[in-house]
Amino acid sequence: MAAQGGPDTYGYTWKDSNEPGGPVFNWIDITGTGFQVTGLADDNVMGPFAMYSNMPFYWYDRKDVWVGSNGYIAFNSTNIAAPFPNIPQAGGANDYIAGLAADLCFTGAGNPGQMWVYDTPDTTVFSWINVPFWSPTPPTWTGSNTFQIILNKLDSTITVQILQQTGLTQNNDLLMGIECISGDIGLQHSADTYPVANYAVRYYAPQVPLLAITDGAVRYLGEVGSRGRTLQRNGAAYPLVMQVRNTGNQPLTNITVQAQVFNPNNTLAVSDQMVIADLVPGADSLITFPIAFAPVVAGTHRFVGSISGIPNELVTTNNSITQELAVYDTTLALQQVRWNGGSDDGVGIGWNGGNGGVGVYLDRPPFSPCHVTGITVRLSANATPVGMYLKVFDDDGPNGGPGTRIDSVYIPPASAVIGDQVHPVSAPFLWTEGGLYVEWYMGGANINIAQDIAPPFSLHTYEVLDNVWAEYRDREATDFHLGLRVEQLPVYDVGCTGFFGVLDGQVVTQPTIVRTWVRNNGNQAASGFPVSYRFAAEPVVTQAFPSTLQPGDSLLFTFTQALLPTSTQSGALCAWTGWPNDGTTTNDTTCVNLDVVAGIAEHAYDLLDLRPNPAGDHVTLGGYGGGAAIVQLVDLSGSLVRRWDLAAASSATLSLEGVAPGSYLYQVTTAGRRFTGKLLVHR
Repeated sequence: MAAQGGPDTYGYTWKDSNEPGGPVFNWIDITGTGFQVTGLADDNVMGPFAMYSNMPFYWYDRKDVWVGSNGYIAFNSTNIAAPFPNIPQAGGANDYIAGLAADLCFTGAGNPGQMWVYDTPDTTVFSWINVPFWSPTPPTWTGSNTFQIILNKLDSTITVQILQQTGLTQNNDLLMGIECISGDIGLQHSADTYPVANYAVRYYAPQVPLLAITDGAVRYLGEVGSRGRTLQRNGAAYPLVMQVRNTGNQPLTNITVQAQVFNPNNTLAVSDQMVIADLVPGADSLITFPIAFAPVVAGTHRFVGSISGIPNELVTTNNSITQELAVYDTTLALQQVRWNGGSDDGVGIGWNGGNGGVGVYLDRPPFSPCHVTGITVRLSANATPVGMYLKVFDDDGPNGGPGTRIDSVYIPPASAVIGDQVHPVSAPFLWTEGGLYVEWYMGGANINIAQDIAPPFSLHTYEVLDNVWAEYRDREATDFHLGLRVEQLPVYDVGCTGFFGVLDGQVVTQPTIVRTWVRNNGNQAASGFPVSYRFAAEPVVTQAFPSTLQPGDSLLFTFTQALLPTSTQSGALCAWTGWPNDGTTTNDTTCVNLDVVAGIAEHAYDLLDLRPNPAGDHVTLGGYGGGAAIVQLVDLSGSLVRRWDLAAASSATLSLEGVAPGSYLYQVTTAGRRFTGKLLVHR
């Protein structure tokens, strides 16, 4: 029966080979002249392939094309799988041509399916040869389909030819048609209908479009794909980059573009906006906002890029994109690296027949280097129960895909329980740079992994069927509860960072308490290590650090032996740590230059009389000159414990009531002199 259809809203029409004036079926054999596409499996997409010249499609041109195993080509990397949506349908898969979209399959023992591409400046042909439908029973395929899509760049027509079709697909789910970039305009030839052999249908672009398309779109954030990014708290700022495209056929002016980043509490952290003055049809504008995002809070953030201010815009659903930014606290020794949120708010997923799985890509380590010690997963169901496989791959495969398998563990049924699990890898390994792929694979039927359907989404999710990876068909609305447990390598690093109360170039004329800041620069607690100081060539003074110093902390360390100016000289006063475990010694030492003057101060120091020492409840002070004086008592951390203001007298009795037993430093200051010494309080 002759048939034709359309026009759609833009003006596309179609005719078949039975219609007067329609296309004449004329199969083009490209198996000897084109190239064979490898890597197609079950529900996956390969590409992009750059055509020799652009193909006009609706109101725009396309050069890069992706090939889907399920009988379609797309002008983006979308993975279209059963159930196939009616055309048109905004959201989900858009910008594609369904030749014979069905649940086709290139895997299974003896599968004869092939896919070929032939490209010239005028024509590009895509042929599916002897490709069967997927089947849940061995050998997992049935029937046969041979068809092709022909793109004519000269007259903008699209021809689909069916050479052969046998067998049935699941639920008779088939689709033929075309759909534009926005998804709300398209032309469907048929749905759930098996085509006959030696049949052709051709889609015709309008000579004069029926619509003036006013439409702008945010094309991506960060980089092409807008996929999630891993950042470090207090690490490098993340540039806010956005590409905007005029996806219509009318010029756009004065487009407002806005970048916003929201923290885990949905509080606005960064906001900036700019104006694009002019953007012609088909043109892109790449914007880097003046303000970058400084990641100071750990957790999942949302980078939202949007456009506004376009009068009479046809499509607004493409005016905003959200990118997931995962910020990790690098001071934590243990991290769970994953894209999912805390709850499994989606329905769990498993594959018919129990032969399938899912994967996630973790784009970079949260800190480097780190040890991968486990794989995290959450199951939502395991009715039988059955086991499961957990695997980790390097991203050294083709086009940055899964390559070298780093680890693989089998989890038996008794351990594959519902809820959160952490399973050790077979051997911990070092992760220094680049990304890793993590795979969960079913060990049988009726086991489901949990899904997170609360935005933002990483767009780093995959489906794995017969060990072939493909972008997950619902990646724009789903993350899987799957990731890695990583641990920091032990870093032992302490050092002196400066002095307190002593300045570079200072003149020292009397005994001086030496106090230095000690910092733990590593990620392991430190205690008991030696701390030393030395002035010029005099003997080294060494003490043990008296407490535990946690990673990132600093403490003012006070030496009990003061610096005594025994001779007049200039030199360096240096303090340093000597921890045997320390892996970085370049930051252990701090120094200042001093001018030490000996003489009067030492003589005065000898005249001072403080007794008894050790003392109990009081102490008597004499020999300080008979004038008014200030006496200060400090503990070994430098904290003031007691102060006495003395009137003029030859001696004074100082009460030590309330002063705890221990070692203290005292300082006596008169009109022209200062005395320092050590006092022991003992009861």
